[in-house]
Amino acid sequence: MKLARRLSLPIAGLLILLQRTPLLRLAAGGGELSAPSRIVSLLRSAVATTASLGAVHSLAGATRFVVSSPTVLGTVGVPITPVVFTVTGASIPPGSFRINGTLPPGVTVPNALPNGILNFSTGTITGTPTASGTFIVSLLAYERLGGMGDYFGPETVTFIIAAGAVTAPAITIQPATQAANLGATITLGVAATGAPPLSYQWRKDGVALPGATQNTLMLSNLQASGAGSYTVVVSNSAGSVTSDPALVTLNAPATGLPVVAAQPQSQHVAPGSVVTLAVGATGGGLSYQWKRDGSEIGGATAASLVLADVTRASAGFYAATITNAMGRADSAVATVTVADSGPSRIINVSTRGFVPAGGTLTPGFVIQGDASKALVIRAVGPTLAAFGLAGTLADPTMEVIPLGATTPIAANDNWGGSAALANAFARVGAFALATPGSNDASVATSLRATGTSGFSVRIAAKTATASGIALAEVYDEDGLTAPTRLLNVSTSGFVGTGDQALVPGFVIGGTAPKTLLIRAIGPGLAQFGVPGTLADPQLSVQPLGRDFAVVNNDNWGGDPALAAAFVSAGAFALAPGSRDAALVLRLPPGGYTVVVSGVGATTGTALVEIYDLDP
Repeated sequence: MKLARRLSLPIAGLLILLQRTPLLRLAAGGGELSAPSRIVSLLRSAVATTASLGAVHSLAGATRFVVSSPTVLGTVGVPITPVVFTVTGASIPPGSFRINGTLPPGVTVPNALPNGILNFSTGTITGTPTASGTFIVSLLAYERLGGMGDYFGPETVTFIIAAGAVTAPAITIQPATQAANLGATITLGVAATGAPPLSYQWRKDGVALPGATQNTLMLSNLQASGAGSYTVVVSNSAGSVTSDPALVTLNAPATGLPVVAAQPQSQHVAPGSVVTLAVGATGGGLSYQWKRDGSEIGGATAASLVLADVTRASAGFYAATITNAMGRADSAVATVTVADSGPSRIINVSTRGFVPAGGTLTPGFVIQGDASKALVIRAVGPTLAAFGLAGTLADPTMEVIPLGATTPIAANDNWGGSAALANAFARVGAFALATPGSNDASVATSLRATGTSGFSVRIAAKTATASGIALAEVYDEDGLTAPTRLLNVSTSGFVGTGDQALVPGFVIGGTAPKTLLIRAIGPGLAQFGVPGTLADPQLSVQPLGRDFAVVNNDNWGGDPALAAAFVSAGAFALAPGSRDAALVLRLPPGGYTVVVSGVGATTGTALVEIYDLDP
């Protein structure tokens, strides 16, 4: 290093020589002679010599740049042997180091600045690699702090990291059940092992919490809505594991309103099993009443409900109402389904939606199999007035179009009171249309499927300026064991407020429960160039004719289990942080409606999808 406070011997000798030279004294004393050019050249040469000696610097000779391990062999997930580097034998220790190149992910130089400068006279490379490969870093020692002054080196360190065994995550510390006062802040935490990187997704009552993707979850200003059952899913490339549930309850005053602290959980069981449903609540003087499908169960007035020796008839939707002198609280709905080897099919799908002027309501469906399927398809407008619905579409038109095509293979404007169609309505259990002369549209058709074949139904107003509410229906005329089935259905349409909400419906026929993926997509349509999408859709699923929701969702939250269901169903991917809604649920046979609306009464175009996940 070039040190300004030291003089090398050649410079000192040169100065003594020059002081004894008469020509130099004359020049310095103001005589008539100036320093000859050879003296100037000599001085310049001396300065150059000083600079070159400085480049060799005070670390020359016995100085060594010492790196404890120039080559490091490591394995992903296993800490490396620390690499120590320093300079020995120098009269002045180095002031800093610069680290260039690429360290393996997970490996660091403690105390190094973001620009790679380490302001210490020695350093260490340490950590646990999280990726395999070959990585090379270069080390330079500097005279002063901040990578300033002369340098010594470089020395290189090569890291060769093997992939190693990828182990699935395992939870070592479970999140703990906690009770807290109203308005308190609590933290839930989990510890897990497994091949890095590990990802985390917290859930409340089985629903993913958006943004809750750390190993801890802080619940601030705890309110009644924050009480419930919390779990966390820990994942890596080898798999995932779900923690034990941690119940969060509120310490409500003895005279306060009842608060549901732990919800009853849905269960799918074998025939003959014993099912226990339980609800946790806080408050004083509590009374309980269990309901099935919205109706009270006689004698079911404890905090838990036991269903012994369950059969297919035991399937349904169970919830508890908790009351005291101050008021009441209703639990979430728990779905009980019973395994059955019998058939199960989606046999009818429908969508009620608003057809804007110049726009359409566009249901779609996919048939799976290698045969023809007999269907009854309707676009109902005027007849909806008989059900007390105002603002119906006065004269709907309907076209059935194969996926990817533009030419309809079936179409209708007015059904015309056809006796054949009226008989088909009766066979599939569809309600009768108002009059033979109504302007509702319908066709009975047979569509050929090869593997999986998709079709869309385009419903529009007969005149471009008309608008109103219409009902699109698709009925499967074939039996439950036919070689073709309705595999999934979807509807693209305008989501308004009130009666203009988008309301798909479906009927599960047969004796066995069915597992479904249901999505309401707004922001996710932007990738397809769809304008005017619904910014924040939300959905709920209700049994037909009931006033309670089985389940609901606002934002899907990037839940890994849902993402896997998208892949299994062949559905397009959604961004993990999107405000699209999605859920997977198992339902017993029966009719259901899916209500889709915008958060905050917002409106826009949305796509609603229902996928049959059963084989």
